[in-house]
Amino acid sequence: MNTLNKRTLIKTIGFGVDKMYIELTTDRVISVPLTYTTKLSLATIEELQDYRLIANGIGIHFESIDEDISLEGIIRDFGNDIKRINISVSENFLDEADKYAQEHHLSRSALLQKATLQYIA
Repeated sequence: MNTLNKRTLIKTIGFGVDKMYIELTTDRVISVPLTYTTKLSLATIEELQDYRLIANGIGIHFESIDEDISLEGIIRDFGNDIKRINISVSENFLDEADKYAQEHHLSRSALLQKATLQYIA
């Protein structure tokens, strides 16, 4: 499912203490917590500011930390009303989930959402 209008692109990016603010070409601003990925959460402000837009705005590449995130993924994860949940899982499960998510360029939340939706479909 493509949740992104073909003409919606990233226009500008700003950074707060714990969030990244992404302005779209539609003038909508999406607030993304820096905990979206491990690399973002561990990055310094200088590393975060060392980015370039991918393909004129379909994603962001953070040069210093070698991290890519797509606008489609951001819209999927943060574009709608989001509710945070707290779940308890074994350390082994979390390690395996994080490994899989990293290999497939997903956030932990995106992986759990995708897996759950596939399971209940």
